[in-house]
Amino acid sequence: MMSEPEVNVEEIMQQIRAEILAQRAAQTGQPPVVSVSGRRFSPAFYEHLYQAGLAYDQIKPRIFVSKVPIPLIGPLIEWARRKVHELVLFYLNQMAAEQMKVNTHLLRALSVLGEDLEREQARDE
Repeated sequence: MMSEPEVNVEEIMQQIRAEILAQRAAQTGQPPVVSVSGRRFSPAFYEHLYQAGLAYDQIKPRIFVSKVPIPLIGPLIEWARRKVHELVLFYLNQMAAEQMKVNTHLLRALSVLGEDLEREQARDE
């Protein structure tokens, strides 16, 4: 009987992750933030990098103002609350934009570190 070649599930997953990140990067016009391939670290490292690469820029606070069930002045209270929420959201969006920059730089640094360690290990072998 012929034995089937062994399937390396982690390599297949790395290829799938890389393809998903490349497609997402093509939509934004930016290079992928993380590299999700390698053998030096455990598969969990690359999975966490991949998940972080998907979520690093998903900071989108939204306005939510609940209805005020008070006749006549309810709409006025809702309007005032909405204006306060809009002001808070303005500053929150500025903070979120800065946080996305930090997230991008941290993920790129982790990715570069992982790639450098992969190259170092390949050179030592």
